[in-house]
Amino acid sequence: MRAQPQTLNDWKARLWCRFFLLSVFATMYLNDIQRQDFYAAIGLDAREYDKDVIEKTNETAGRVFPVMLDVKKPEFYQRLELCVKNNEKLRAIVNSRTPKFLQIFQKLPYYLSNGWQAVKLYFIKPIDATAIQGSIR
Repeated sequence: MRAQPQTLNDWKARLWCRFFLLSVFATMYLNDIQRQDFYAAIGLDAREYDKDVIEKTNETAGRVFPVMLDVKKPEFYQRLELCVKNNEKLRAIVNSRTPKFLQIFQKLPYYLSNGWQAVKLYFIKPIDATAIQGSIR
């Protein structure tokens, strides 16, 4: 990307960078919370570990990408936690004895909620990494 910086200089690139970062961070967070027993077994708190990894990855991405996500805004993790709770409810539905056909309708509100949280996360005002890069030089 550094070899072709023009690919990161327009508004479309900023939107794609936000999408990419959000996809990576949300996927990691939700997957790792499901595996929190593993993290506990090796002496880590999955949430705190992920927050640290997300923050460091975000900073690293800001060296290349024109934007970074505002992961320090409390709303960021509050919305991810809503998705965690929704996923727990989805797992409970899957593990219930409810017929599969009815499970579809039971799951729908949680899928919609997760989608809405993702949209809201996407539209949290990003940090202009180019301004930060310029002030460091």
